[in-house]
Amino acid sequence: MRHDVIESELIYGRAGEMVLSAQWYRPNITKGTIIPAVVDVHGGAWSTGSRLDGQYYNRALAAGGCGVIALDFRHGPDFQHPAATADITAGVRFVRENADRLGVDPERIALAGSSSGGHLALLAGLNPDIPEHRTTEVLIGDTFTSADQTSAAVACVIALWPVSDPLARYQYVNSFNASTPREHGNFTPERLAAGHRAYFQSQEIMHHVAIQRIVTDGEFQHLPPVLLVQPELDQNVPVFMSQTLAGAYALAGGTLSLSTYRAVGHGFATRPGPASDTCIDEMLTFLTDMSAD
Repeated sequence: MRHDVIESELIYGRAGEMVLSAQWYRPNITKGTIIPAVVDVHGGAWSTGSRLDGQYYNRALAAGGCGVIALDFRHGPDFQHPAATADITAGVRFVRENADRLGVDPERIALAGSSSGGHLALLAGLNPDIPEHRTTEVLIGDTFTSADQTSAAVACVIALWPVSDPLARYQYVNSFNASTPREHGNFTPERLAAGHRAYFQSQEIMHHVAIQRIVTDGEFQHLPPVLLVQPELDQNVPVFMSQTLAGAYALAGGTLSLSTYRAVGHGFATRPGPASDTCIDEMLTFLTDMSAD
């Protein structure tokens, strides 16, 4: 069953003097119905993008019965790691603290993210409550607060074509030059490399925040179930990157479902198409399974 979607803007947090906004998508359903929530994290090589980038699939998830809060957050070049993850975990705490007002279940909160946002969603999902991810204030009622007693742990993560290993991707895009043939028009290695440098500042930090490294070294607080969507023709995020993550996650004792979509490229589910519809249905099924758990 598909529902009409109610959409609005809200404020969820504050970092210093910077107020953080989000887009709120809610199905138009019977008042008092409690629904699961998805916190969406946009991509943009950690240095561009906005909360509206995932509007197509976010509206579809809301039409399918989920509340979706898509975040604006701090990113490069003006801000550096771990600013984005601190804002994202604040978004989760905002949903948990305001669950009654939003009409969502505080125990059924998922993170979703695309491209670099997929990496950030995984990073926040693995280490939601470490000190460096607790520096952004949360809006509760009319007051900004640190929400120190509130966990940002989530029930699951949806990672859409995630740049799960920033260092490997940085080295990969740097292997291209101006004369290298480009298979897809949206592949711009120079821009991607600049985004890496702007947010992470060093290759050592890129390596430190690689999801593969974190799970292999056991440096995580939680190991939530993951749905990882990988386009077969993705030149921005090579298939091998998601395959190595799937193997590392399994060895660490986690559950990761790697779903490969044939004949589509990076970002496919952000626009209409048969593969997008199938992907959104898979996301909704995954979120329904979260609700059942």
